[in-house]
Amino acid sequence: MRAAGRLPIVLTRVELERPQFAATVEEFLTTATDCGAAVEVVDVPLAHYGFETIDHTDRTRDAVARAARSVLGHLQPADLTYPSCSTVTHSER
Repeated sequence: MRAAGRLPIVLTRVELERPQFAATVEEFLTTATDCGAAVEVVDVPLAHYGFETIDHTDRTRDAVARAARSVLGHLQPADLTYPSCSTVTHSER
């Protein structure tokens, strides 16, 4: 966790999580806070573990959409630098 630095993390947290899993999620969040990690939590009310495949509700669809938007928001086009075709020489192809 300490090596992650400012690497953004998006975590979905379900309200109806199994107690043993919920405890590890809280431990993770505590450690992340202590390390200064950039964690965004998307809480999913009335959802179970595996909610994206078993809980077909507006709330769960919204949570998946919010998490996806957040992840996509962290992807900056400036971070994706590829050589253009005009800058690649014949020997590099």
